Amino acid sequence: MAGIVYGGYTQEELDLEYDMRRRCPHFAETFAAMDVHNRRTAERFECRLDVPFGDSPLQTLDIWPGPGGAPVLLFIHGGYWRAFDKEMFRFVAERFVEAGAAVVLNNYDLCPNVTMDEITRQNRAAFAWIWKNARAFGGDPGRIHVTGHSAGGHLTGMLMATDWAEWGLPFDPIAGAVPLSGLFDLEPLRLAYLNADLQMDEETTRRNSPIHHLPERMPPTVVAVGGGETDEFRRQSRIYTDACRAKGFPVSYLEVRDVDHVNAAGEYRDLTSPLTAVLMAQMGLG
Repeated sequence: MAGIVYGGYTQEELDLEYDMRRRCPHFAETFAAMDVHNRRTAERFECRLDVPFGDSPLQTLDIWPGPGGAPVLLFIHGGYWRAFDKEMFRFVAERFVEAGAAVVLNNYDLCPNVTMDEITRQNRAAFAWIWKNARAFGGDPGRIHVTGHSAGGHLTGMLMATDWAEWGLPFDPIAGAVPLSGLFDLEPLRLAYLNADLQMDEETTRRNSPIHHLPERMPPTVVAVGGGETDEFRRQSRIYTDACRAKGFPVSYLEVRDVDHVNAAGEYRDLTSPLTAVLMAQMGLG
């Protein structure tokens, strides 16, 4: 009988909980279908593509400017910290730009070329750049909201865990957050097939797990996950929500319809989706 490696799962079972290419057979087709929406979003609105915020070629931003004093939305892409690109998620910006927001998507270097520590650092650098330059692209630095999908949900949590004084920012520069399908405890990822690329040891895992680094203050936050996602993805969102609530933070939990992991971010194209509605409301858009 196969041995248990984590939470009652055998190695094969644990790997399957986190292997979206096997769990979602429509994986490639879903992303291919978004190409037309990505192109339209870049062509339809004023957009500044690949604005550098750091030294390496991947440390760049796509920026849809606001009309001045607008709320700012930062979307962080997923891909298990080892794949994907912001250009695959430009569709996220469309509804929010229509509603009057400034929107920013960021890229970052990927594993195994860099460590998880470096990915976290680069995302903090991206946020600091956005805060310091918000007015120059029609945004309000006091109204920056963060959302991200999968690994991007994890990085949303790590942004909230940041000591922003070290970056020259106010104590609480994040106005609100919606981590989507996030990974808040990286220990099962360290034990799964993914660690061949992530190359995390126990200390790295704990250092980069949001559940072990809850902030002293937390903005209004909705922890969202697809209702059709795996048990592990839903558990990750529940334990983070519970830990935040235990500290008295204004955090709510949202299971989004019956969508699976691959389709979760696509909800941001739909104004009737509860996911889009909670983020619009959080940002004061409507």
